[in-house]
Amino acid sequence: MIKKTWKIIAGIVAGIFGLIFIFGKKSNNKKAEQAKKEIDDNNVNINKLDGKIEEVKKQKTVAKKKVTTTKKQIASTKAKKAAPKKATPKKSVKSAKANIKKKIRKWKNILL
Repeated sequence: MIKKTWKIIAGIVAGIFGLIFIFGKKSNNKKAEQAKKEIDDNNVNINKLDGKIEEVKKQKTVAKKKVTTTKKQIASTKAKKAAPKKATPKKSVKSAKANIKKKIRKWKNILL
């Protein structure tokens, strides 16, 4: 009924489809494995970035604390600068003259 050549052709076509089916599954498995590897790599990168983000947050809080302390120091120094200076009592001319004479006598004694 069916000739031998048609059986051979049908066998070849079925074989081709079988090979395509087998290799298609293998390539799909390879693609799935590659996708899993990429996902794992991305998860590792995300974890690293999360750690870096936490470090930056810590540094940010430390910097904010430093800024607030320096602002307080600046405000206190400005307040001290704006405060009136203490008035020193003026010395009389006589006391200044006596002080100068005393120093001159002292140096003369040392040098001689």
